[in-house]
Amino acid sequence: MACVDCHMPKKRDKGITFTDHRVMSPLANIEGTCQSCHTQSKEYLVGMVTSYQEKIGEMKIRAEDVLVKAHIEAGAAWKAGAGEQEMQKALTLIRHAQWRWDYAIASHGASFHAPEESLRVLGTAVEKAGEARLEIARVLAKHGVTDPVAMPDLSTKEKAQTYIGLNVEKLKADKEAFKENVLPKWDEEARQKGNLM
Repeated sequence: MACVDCHMPKKRDKGITFTDHRVMSPLANIEGTCQSCHTQSKEYLVGMVTSYQEKIGEMKIRAEDVLVKAHIEAGAAWKAGAGEQEMQKALTLIRHAQWRWDYAIASHGASFHAPEESLRVLGTAVEKAGEARLEIARVLAKHGVTDPVAMPDLSTKEKAQTYIGLNVEKLKADKEAFKENVLPKWDEEARQKGNLM
């Protein structure tokens, strides 16, 4: 099997067989992709993929929730006076949890290509982030912080952006300036070099 078997399946037209050059999800043409090997019904295959993607989506959110809390609590520990040495174990655990999240989620295709492994890896991300939070709680307690760290309301994208200080309007303006000022220069340079028609 190769990528093209599922994402650019073979098709016939006027007696000629060729790959479909519209790169797409295998679910868009189950008969020509999945069912060239799998004998289950279309409904079963779609249901299986959907079920895995929902479970991975839930575990992704759980991992993100624990990671965000670990980061916020780490920030509280730094503010309470924690030093590099005493934070080292927690920071390593946060890093390991984040790597696992990245591995399972950043490719976007893992929930389809390796769903069981994605769930396993996300589970270990939750575990590592939880261990990090426990370590941070110990550090906070050493510095006299025994009450739970207050968590911000991050229930929407806008609230999360505000919390981290992301200036969305400035980013949009910078993007527009780039499109107006830089891209035309790049296009002109490419035309002069004969690299752009």
